[in-house]
Amino acid sequence: MENAQTGRREVGCSSSVRALLLLASLLVFACPPPMATPDAAVDAGAMPVDAGEDEVDAGRMRFDAGTPDAGFTTASATAWCRLKSEATCARQLRCLSLSENAFAGCIARLTADCDQLSLTTGVDAGRLTFDLRRGVTCLNDFAQGSCTQEPASCASVFSGKVPVDGGCVTTMDCSTDSYCDVYTGSCPFRCTAYRKRDETCDFFRRCEVGLSCYRQPDGGFTEVCQPIKPADAGCVDFDECGENGACISGSCITRRADAGQTCGVRSGYPFCSDEYFCRQDPPAIEGEDPPPGTCQRRAGVNGTCVGAATCLPSLRCSTVITTGTCLARAKRGDRCSYYNDCEEGLFCSNATQRCEPFPGDGGDCSFDLGSAGRCQTGYFCLYVNGDVRLCSPRRASGTDCDYDQMCLSNECEYGVRPDGGFGGTCAVACALKADAGL
Repeated sequence: MENAQTGRREVGCSSSVRALLLLASLLVFACPPPMATPDAAVDAGAMPVDAGEDEVDAGRMRFDAGTPDAGFTTASATAWCRLKSEATCARQLRCLSLSENAFAGCIARLTADCDQLSLTTGVDAGRLTFDLRRGVTCLNDFAQGSCTQEPASCASVFSGKVPVDGGCVTTMDCSTDSYCDVYTGSCPFRCTAYRKRDETCDFFRRCEVGLSCYRQPDGGFTEVCQPIKPADAGCVDFDECGENGACISGSCITRRADAGQTCGVRSGYPFCSDEYFCRQDPPAIEGEDPPPGTCQRRAGVNGTCVGAATCLPSLRCSTVITTGTCLARAKRGDRCSYYNDCEEGLFCSNATQRCEPFPGDGGDCSFDLGSAGRCQTGYFCLYVNGDVRLCSPRRASGTDCDYDQMCLSNECEYGVRPDGGFGGTCAVACALKADAGL
C-alpha cells in the first residue's frame, strides 16, 4: 500500500514484528569479527555491501516484513523538504548515527531547517523546474553508499530557469550561465552572468566553469578570470588551483583523494575524504614529514579504533586513548567524550560528559561548557557578554538582527532601520515578497 503523503510503499507489519526484525539485523553486526587487530586503521571484519556497489555502509538497510523496503515511488516539489528529511534520517538509522526513538525528531528538525517556501513558490512562479524521476532517484539513493555525502543524483532534482538579469530568490533559480547575486541588498536578487576569461573578478563577480579568480603573473593586485592550473603546475595564489586544488610550496596539488589513492604528499595534501584515513609509514628520520600514503577506509562496526576520527564518521569509538571498538552513536543520557560521540540531535555536554538535547530558550550554547553554538530548532545562539552565549528564540520580521539565522524568515537585511539608524533588520522572506510583486 502506498502512503499518499510520503510517497513510500508500506508493507503491513506490526510494530512488534518490525522491532524484532530491526533487532535481528543489528545483532548480525554485534558479532565480533573472526580476527581483530590493535591497529586503529584496520577495519575488523568484512562489512556488508549495498546493491553490489563498492561503497560500504556502517550498518544494514532497514527491513520491512522480512524484505527490503520498497523505497520511495513518487515525490513532489511541494513536499520535498519532508521527503528528503525522511530519506536522510533513514540513512542515519542505516548508518547507526540515529536510533529508532529519535527518528521522528530528526525528520522534524531537518524539515524545519529546509526552505520549502522558496522551492514551492519557485516552481509555481516558473523560476524552478522539478524533475520527478530524478527526485525519486535522489531519495532512494540515500539507502546505499556514503553515510555522509549527499547523493550526486540530488543535484539535478531542481533546475533554475531564470535568465541573465532576471530576478531570483535562491541560488538555485538561475540558468546554468549565471548565478544569483544574493549580495545586491534587494529582493528579488539578480541573476548575474559568470565572468569570462580575462575579465575582472572578485568575491562577488564569479568566473565561469573551468576558470578561477586570481592575480595576473605581473604581480599586480587586479584579479581576473584565468584557467585553473593542473596538479604540479607552478602557482602563487591558493585560488590558482581551483576549488579542488591547493597551492602548496609553489605548486598545485589535489585537495582530496579517494580510496586507494595517494595522500599526504605535501603539508598533508591531498587529504582523504571523510570516510577514509591516510595510511602512512613513519618518517625515516624523526622530525621529518612521513612519506606519502594511501587512503584506506576507516574502521566499521566492531572494528578496532583509538579515539575519535578512527571509525567511520557515523560511528564512535568506545575509548578515548586506549584501543577500543567502533560502536553506534551514543543515545540521550549515555556517557560520551567527544562532540560527535552522540547521535544526531544531541551533543556531548562538557559539564556532565553525557549526551543531551540541544538547548532551548535560555540554554547554554557557549563553546566551553555548552553546545558550541548549537540550539534547538527555532532558536539561535545569542552572544551576551564575555564567553556567555545563550539560546534565544528566532526573531520576527521588523526586529534587529546581525545575521540570517537570527530571523524566523532566515533573512536579515542591512540598511536604514525604522529608527533612522543603520544595521540589520529581520525581513519578510524574499520568496513571499517576490511573488507578491514587491
